[in-house]
Amino acid sequence: MNVAVFGATGLTGRHVVRLLVDGGHGVRALARDPAGFETFDEAVTVVRGDARDGSAVAQAIKGTDAVISAFGQRSRRKDDLQEAFYRNLISAMEQAGARRLVALSAFGVGDSRAQIPLVFRLIRNTLLKNVYDDKDRADALLIASGLDYTNVRPARLTDGPAKGGVRASLDGRGLSNSIGRADVAAFLVGQLDDLTWLRQSPLIGY
Repeated sequence: MNVAVFGATGLTGRHVVRLLVDGGHGVRALARDPAGFETFDEAVTVVRGDARDGSAVAQAIKGTDAVISAFGQRSRRKDDLQEAFYRNLISAMEQAGARRLVALSAFGVGDSRAQIPLVFRLIRNTLLKNVYDDKDRADALLIASGLDYTNVRPARLTDGPAKGGVRASLDGRGLSNSIGRADVAAFLVGQLDDLTWLRQSPLIGY
């Protein structure tokens, strides 16, 4: 399978790319600076551009069978970067006739906001308000689209080796409040040919 990956140079995205390459998949990745991207022995085709560049987003999708987005805004300042990227991504996929999208969101976005613990809700509404407001708008665009998406909302992300044992649900009950990026990446890649959560937004944890 040929897969377009966005957010490929991020902490979760790098795990996604490695899993895809190790699994024998072809990868096309969008990057602002291709020179700084690991080439994986030419298994990855890097397209120069950024999330606001609709033509670059479309070029990254060209010739692929599915898309994984691990893209996320790194700044806490008020911005529409995630929303702008999703507008470009959805438009490019629709024009290319590509339908399968596995997207990384976050626990607390959209209708999962009411399910997060009170302490984190306070953080979400203050320190992380701009980031989550942008994610809310992006998720709304995705859910309103006609794409065959799975919109994954993990608990707080941590580093370290994969542990396995990832669980998913729509209400988040009984899930841990953190999960490793390596396990999130494995879940994202596994959704490419698993339609259990088609057009749904599962929460994941241990």
